[in-house]
Amino acid sequence: MSRAALSKPALSEALSLLLPTAEETLLLRVCLSSRESALDAWREWRHQRNRSGKALLRNDSVKKLRPLLFNAVQAHSLEIDKEGLTYLRTAYLKEELREAAVRRICREVLMLLEKERFAPIVLKGIALAETVYGNPVLRHCHDIDILLTDDELSRAAGFLPSLGFRTSSAADSQSRHLRMVQESGLPLEFHSRLFEVPYYQTPVSEIRARSRSQAIAGVTAHVLAPAENLLHVCGHASYSKSRQSLRWVTDAWFIVNRHPDLDWDLLLDCARRSHLALPLSVALGYLAKDLNALIPLRFLNRLSAAAEKTDAIERQLALRGTRAAGQGSLKELFRRTTNWGERVILIRWLLFPSPRYLCWVDEIRDSRLLPFHYVYRPIRHLGWYIWSKLRAFIRRAALAQ
Repeated sequence: MSRAALSKPALSEALSLLLPTAEETLLLRVCLSSRESALDAWREWRHQRNRSGKALLRNDSVKKLRPLLFNAVQAHSLEIDKEGLTYLRTAYLKEELREAAVRRICREVLMLLEKERFAPIVLKGIALAETVYGNPVLRHCHDIDILLTDDELSRAAGFLPSLGFRTSSAADSQSRHLRMVQESGLPLEFHSRLFEVPYYQTPVSEIRARSRSQAIAGVTAHVLAPAENLLHVCGHASYSKSRQSLRWVTDAWFIVNRHPDLDWDLLLDCARRSHLALPLSVALGYLAKDLNALIPLRFLNRLSAAAEKTDAIERQLALRGTRAAGQGSLKELFRRTTNWGERVILIRWLLFPSPRYLCWVDEIRDSRLLPFHYVYRPIRHLGWYIWSKLRAFIRRAALAQ
C-alpha cells in the first residue's frame, strides 16, 4: 500500500526522536519482514557495520533484538559467522530458561489472585508474548504487569508474600501503582490505570468491559482488546525510557500483524479521548512506512487529522515525553522543527507552557505560585545551557592536555 498520501501533523519530525535509529530500523526489518526484505536489510546492515569497523558482538542494537534475530537467522538462512551464531543461540537458550521461570511465577500469581477473587488484566510483556508473538521466547519479559481496580490495588500487597514477594514501592492515591519484587528478583507491577501520565487515560470501566478472556501461563485471565493493547504499547513508549529497548516496536508490529480485524475506529476514538493522538500518529506512521505494518492509510490520515487538532497541553506533554529518555536534546528538537510555527510551539513550551501543564509537571498545588514558576523556568533553562557549554569546554580542555 502506498504511503505517499499520508499527511503529517505539526511537530511530527521533532517527535520522531522517540523512534528507532536507521541502524535499529534495518535490524527490525530483518526480524519482522518477509525473507526477501529481511535478506536485503541484513546485507545493508552488515555493509554498514563492516564500514564502521565494529564487531557484531559489541553492537547495542543487536543486544536489544537477540531472540528475534536468532529466529530470523534460522528462518531466512541469513549469512553469519560462527561466533555470531553462537552468541545469538546462547542468548536464545538463556531466554528460553527465563521465559519458563517467568511463566511459572506468573501462573502462581494469577492462581492466587483468582483464589482471592481479584479481576486482573494482564498487560504488556507476558500477555503479548503468549498472544501475538507465536513463540513466547521471542518477547523478553523483564517483569509482570497487571491491571487491578483501585480497591484491589490497596489489598494486593497482603496476599503476595506467600509467593516470595516483598513490597518495593507502596501504593498511593496519586500513583495508583504498586511494585513488588519476588525473591528471584522478578518485579511484579500492579496498576489501576493504563498510563503513568494522569492526563493520558481511558476510563478503566470501559477497558474492562472490552477486555478478552485468554489463557496466560496456563491460567484463564483477561487481556486488553487489540486496539487498546496497541494504544497502551505506543502510548507508554511516548514518555517512557523503556522505549530504548525497542520492545514497543515489535509489540506493536505483532499486534497489528496478528489482528487483521483490529477495530481501527475504536483505536481512533480511544486516542482522541486519552489525548494520545499526536504521539500515536508518529509511532504508527513509522510502523507503516518503515516496517510495512498493515495499517490502513485511511486510518492513518484520520489519526493525523486528529493529531493536528491537539491542544497546547497535549503538544507540550508529547514534547516532554520525547525528552524523557535523554535522546531528545533541545538542540535536536529545534533542528527537527520544520517551520517557524513549530519553533514557536517549542519556545512556548520551554518558556511559557500552559498553566495546566506547569501545574502537573511541577506539582503546583497553589495557583498563586504560578508566576514564580514562570520566572524561574527560563532561568533554569539558561542555567542548563551554560552548564552544558561549560562541561563541553572542560572536556575539550582535558583532551588537549
